[in-house]
Amino acid sequence: KIALLVGNNRYQHHPNLMAPVTDVFELSLLLEQLGFQVVSLLDLNKAEMVTAVSRFLQLLGKGVYAIFYYAGHGYEHSGRNYMVPVDAPQPYAPENCISVQRILQKMQQQQTALNLILLDTCRKWPLSKFIGLCHKISKTARKVRTSYSCRSEDAEAYELQDGEFSSGIFMKYLKKHILQEKKVTHMLEDVLEDIGRDPLVTGKQVMEIKHTLKEARSLTDPI
Repeated sequence: KIALLVGNNRYQHHPNLMAPVTDVFELSLLLEQLGFQVVSLLDLNKAEMVTAVSRFLQLLGKGVYAIFYYAGHGYEHSGRNYMVPVDAPQPYAPENCISVQRILQKMQQQQTALNLILLDTCRKWPLSKFIGLCHKISKTARKVRTSYSCRSEDAEAYELQDGEFSSGIFMKYLKKHILQEKKVTHMLEDVLEDIGRDPLVTGKQVMEIKHTLKEARSLTDPI
C-alpha cells in the first residue's frame, strides 16, 4: 500500500489556497491507519512534481494498492485534467502543468491491484473569469475509480475556513468515510452523497466518480 500526496498552497503567479496543507496532513494520518506507506509533499514546482511522480511510479508493482492525491489549482480542458505547479505562469497552458491522464496510464502499466487517483481541485479552464477559490475534485482509474467533486468542465470547488483552520469540502466528507471496511467505490459514493446534501455547496460543487473496478477492493484490505 503506497500513497503520494501533493498539496500546492502558495503560488508564485496565482491566488494562494488555504486548505491543501491541512487536507494533505489529515489524509496522510488516515492512510497510515490503513497501512499505507505515505509520502506527503507541499508547494512543488513543475520539476519537483515530475520527479515526485517518477519516484512514486518506481515503487509500484504487481499487487500494490496505489493512491495518488493532489490538492491545489487545476483544470480540465478537452477532456484532460491538469494539475498546476506553484511556478506555473499567468496565464498557464498544458505545457506548464502536469497531465493526470499521463500519470494514470503509467500507473496502469505496473500491474497494480488498485489505482486510486483523487484530484481535489477546480476543473475550470484558466481563461474563464474565476480563478480564485479553485479547489476540489477526485479521480481514479483502471482497477480503480474516479471521483470529481465538481460537476462539469467549468465547475469550481470550495474551501471551508474556521478561524485559522481551513479544509476542503471534499476532504470534510472523505475523512468521515475513508476508514470504512467497504468496497472503495461504495465508500466514495457515500462521500458523493454527503457532498450532495451539504447546503453550503448544493448546486455548486458536485463530486463525480468514474471507475472500472470489478473486484471488491477496499482500502482496509490487509496486504
